[in-house]
Amino acid sequence: MAIKGSYSPRKLGTIIDMAHIIIGVLIIFMAFFAILKPARYMFLFPVIFFLAAVLSLFNSWFLFATCQRNSKKKAAGIIYMIVGLLLLAVFIISAISIWIKG
Repeated sequence: MAIKGSYSPRKLGTIIDMAHIIIGVLIIFMAFFAILKPARYMFLFPVIFFLAAVLSLFNSWFLFATCQRNSKKKAAGIIYMIVGLLLLAVFIISAISIWIKG
């Protein structure tokens, strides 16, 4: 199954690179503030896990969309998906424990 839409793999690569840069910078800034004063910025920890999960799942989607016949890249996509789902689970657990506890 080919990629549907007007995006070529090269354009998708550019999009994923921009996502890496933007989300990576956001994670770094939030982690800096969360580690600097954990009591004050504790609400940032679930957000950091969520952004990391989004980035990992986005990588997984990219590998599945562009590498249909390469089994090594498909395996990497599966690993990214597992890591993304684990990070999503950590996000849910930390969000419940931090945001609900209040």
